[in-house]
Amino acid sequence: MTIDDGMALLHDVPLKPEDTLPRPLGPCGLCAMTHTSPDPDAPIALDHEHLADSAFWTAPSSHRARVFAELRRVAPVRHYPARRSGFSRACTECWALTRYDDIWTASRTPSVYCSGVTIDIEEMPDELGEFYPSMINLDDPEHGRLRRIVASGFTPKQIAAGVPALQQIAASIIDDLLDRYGDGSEFDLVAEVSSRLPLRAICSMVGVPEADQGLILEWTNAAVSPDDPSVGVEGAAAALRSIADYAIALGRERLAHPTGDLTTVLMHAEVDGERLTPTEFANFVILLLSAGNETTRNAITHGVRLLTANPDQRQIWFDDFPSHAATAVEEIVRYEPLISNMCRVLTRDVELHGITLQAGEKVALWYPSANFDERTFTDPERFDVRRPVHPQQGGYGAGGPHFCLGANLARREMTVLFDEIRRRTPDLAATGEPERVVSMALTSIRSVQA
Repeated sequence: MTIDDGMALLHDVPLKPEDTLPRPLGPCGLCAMTHTSPDPDAPIALDHEHLADSAFWTAPSSHRARVFAELRRVAPVRHYPARRSGFSRACTECWALTRYDDIWTASRTPSVYCSGVTIDIEEMPDELGEFYPSMINLDDPEHGRLRRIVASGFTPKQIAAGVPALQQIAASIIDDLLDRYGDGSEFDLVAEVSSRLPLRAICSMVGVPEADQGLILEWTNAAVSPDDPSVGVEGAAAALRSIADYAIALGRERLAHPTGDLTTVLMHAEVDGERLTPTEFANFVILLLSAGNETTRNAITHGVRLLTANPDQRQIWFDDFPSHAATAVEEIVRYEPLISNMCRVLTRDVELHGITLQAGEKVALWYPSANFDERTFTDPERFDVRRPVHPQQGGYGAGGPHFCLGANLARREMTVLFDEIRRRTPDLAATGEPERVVSMALTSIRSVQA
């Protein structure tokens, strides 16, 4: 089997169609700065856990896994009141869905679980709100029209055509790594390896010159981190404004001097006979650059960490790389979903597990829980690079019209880079504890030693 044969398995993965009353929540009273690790052997008390509290997201990941498991077992639909914690933004009340089948059904029923009101648990301050009406926040028909504008750039055929360029980038990354750290000295895995391929790939697609890509990395890192105290709402808003201003300037240049990049496509595209407004265009570019850079960078980082922690799985994959490439990259995302949650707002009343959710209420879909649902996955706690791609993991959005447009690109980037690592630096390993971005939306790692 070739690598292309293995990746073809993923290109054709179909999107899956498809008891107790909520209990009052007691106060957690802890913020990110004062949280102490819970007793790993103590029973889980759901009344003392709040999924939208910073204390939950600064606790050990093993604790979150236990909470999600308990929710799946006894409270697969649970109400959480509004909460102000150590996050920069307050979190609104919502229902939490934690079982795989419920989350896939919600994702594939946009007429009931809509995206056009909000996709965030957190409150949306005015400083950020102007940058978020992109296709990810819209419902059909508006969502479909905007998605079709750029979809042609992300087809399996287009992604396959870009593989030689990705291979050159991957080779240059490892060349540089060996030149600078070949003596065995430590380095930051995120800065020196994980961030470089997805950044260069998406910037090339959009048309950002190499000289400006450092700025894009800096801005997108801040733009997706409004809840991290080191960034905050003001820092994220400033970064979003910088990307928007840059995008509009680049768009004007492409309008006057067209090329073959996505910016040219967007600037000359028409939706219902009208061009995109400057705001629509800028928000499109923000989405492309942020999602294309942030998520795959974290997938690569998590992949190295998982292979470090599971050397037997590294051996299995690297001994027969082409045969296991498709399943391995999917297993990395199953085990460490790149996005923790998305919200939907109900357009009508829905009954789930004996509980009535009312029209207008917010529902949070928790992908880390879905991906470890023991009703769906055999031995979900085990990291297995040979795990079948069916049933499909939910880390790319659990199907439906909002399934990640860049999933094929992310899979290909991971495959190309890990192939280069296998051939030239097979012992590459994470050696330190990761510094995580404080967020309940993304599983982001700011840095980790290797």
